[in-house]
Amino acid sequence: MADYSKNVENVVEALGIEKGPVGVKYTDEDPRVAIETGSYTVCGAILSASEGKVIELSEDKCACFGGKNHLGLTERSEIPWKMLVEGEKLWCDVKTAVRSGVEVEKIARPPVGLAKHVFFYPVQKGVFQPDLVLLLINAEQASRLITLDQFWDGKTPSIEMRGSLCWSMVTYPLVSGNFNLSVGDISARRMERWNPGIMVASIPFERIRGIAEAVEFSTAGSAKLSEQFKRMTEKMRSRR
Repeated sequence: MADYSKNVENVVEALGIEKGPVGVKYTDEDPRVAIETGSYTVCGAILSASEGKVIELSEDKCACFGGKNHLGLTERSEIPWKMLVEGEKLWCDVKTAVRSGVEVEKIARPPVGLAKHVFFYPVQKGVFQPDLVLLLINAEQASRLITLDQFWDGKTPSIEMRGSLCWSMVTYPLVSGNFNLSVGDISARRMERWNPGIMVASIPFERIRGIAEAVEFSTAGSAKLSEQFKRMTEKMRSRR
């Protein structure tokens, strides 16, 4: 098992994460494993990969217009703002929708040309060394991951929850190199029937080792509270 896979496994075990970790890889190499047939949305591919499937997305195999654009699988085309406003009803008018889109693009533009294929797969299968690892987590696990991510350098991650699910879970952390937390957009969650309690932590490959190594030293991981802190906590509780 690759070192990165062991590191991910350690984090998953320490935090009690139930869903399988998902690897994301931009590559035109042959994965040499069985790939699910059919066309998937990005939000659907993440869920399916967490359940053990290997999903390939490309311009032809991505079922969502927005997913193709945000993942950089197609040249940027005209965004159907009117449909987003009148159909999904995500903004009050087209002007506001465009304003939101411009702000998102300032932060992270789609990586057009990086690869023609993006694979979503269970990390434990070791299909590729991932560009990102996605962890499907709850709120407490998210809190613990924020602490583990900043354990060594004290730098709180720049969290971006705006934009579409595919942008905040894949595009932004991939392009910026930042650890990110996202709840995804409501249209994507409803379309693929995401569990209401699940959110996603997106971890760039280069940050996985640091998070894993912090587990044994931080109470956000597996370290025990000091006796002094325990006594202080009990004292505060007794005053209630």
